[in-house]
Amino acid sequence: MKKFFALAAIFAATMISFTACEEDKPVGPGPDETPADVCEECGKNPCECEEEYVSPITVDGDFADWAAVTPVSATCNPDAKYTALTTLKVYTDEMYIHIYFEFDEDEIVDLAWVPFHVYINADNNTEGCGDDQWIGQGGQDFLMEGAVLAEDAFCSYNPGLFTYAGVDPATVEWAWTDVLPEGSGIASGAGAGNKYELSIMKEMVPGMELASTFGLGVDIQQSWNSVGVLPNTAIADDNANGAVPMLQVPAVM
Repeated sequence: MKKFFALAAIFAATMISFTACEEDKPVGPGPDETPADVCEECGKNPCECEEEYVSPITVDGDFADWAAVTPVSATCNPDAKYTALTTLKVYTDEMYIHIYFEFDEDEIVDLAWVPFHVYINADNNTEGCGDDQWIGQGGQDFLMEGAVLAEDAFCSYNPGLFTYAGVDPATVEWAWTDVLPEGSGIASGAGAGNKYELSIMKEMVPGMELASTFGLGVDIQQSWNSVGVLPNTAIADDNANGAVPMLQVPAVM
């Protein structure tokens, strides 16, 4: 009987050695390891292997994946001042800010170079801040500027990055400090028809710490003049620019 229990104990110990994760096990095959002990995907101990993050939005000019997420959105008011942008959708995940928009092809006619701006109010502070395209825009923190069309064709969005340097929060100035040049790789984009999508990699934006909800606005230009702004509202005697607050976006949705 003692011999039976001894054999049972040895068997149990052997099974544990095959199934338990060993935290101090070296990465990659060691002298006593077989190829089965190593993850084929990453070359590590399977106990250490982490799945690669896959974003729900792929920037490829095929917009079908947007139907699988629930973004925040804005549509153009027909009586707005700037109407070339008709639809805006924003979705965020752990790694990216994803943006989708549609534009009016009758208003975007000069396709030699079509600038597109993304404005971000990272801390969502608008108290005492001046208005321009959006109410409280003086609280803006970051600007991304790049083209979505160049030489009559869609191009990837690879913008320059700027931080706001306005002195008086009660007014809105075109006052920006260069942080990263165009082509730095902080974003990418693709378009088809009158639609475009882009993704901004959060960790690539130096100094950007998003509040749980942040503000975002976009514009599209012709000859460096804004012709489409979202979000927006109808112009009025007391609101000549048709300004509304920036779109309110959760940092992770």
